[in-house]
Amino acid sequence: MYVVIGPVLRRANGYRFDTWAAGKGTTPGYPYRRIEDAYYARNAAVKAFAKDCALAAIVCQTLDEFIARSTGYEMLKDADRACAA
Repeated sequence: MYVVIGPVLRRANGYRFDTWAAGKGTTPGYPYRRIEDAYYARNAAVKAFAKDCALAAIVCQTLDEFIARSTGYEMLKDADRACAA
């Protein structure tokens, strides 16, 4: 199973990033007032998913990449990583 982590974007109520997981769909992120706080939370989420061997985290840098990976239009080659035993 894999999780797609979107880029930090400015929204009407602050800065946030969204995540997408198979079976769950898109989950909107918490809105942060400062962009630095949003990036800190995103980096923490990336590290948390990296520790979980059952999940592969795909980190997107652009909204277009996030849409492509979360809808399945792009091959998910980097989602099949092996967990170090």
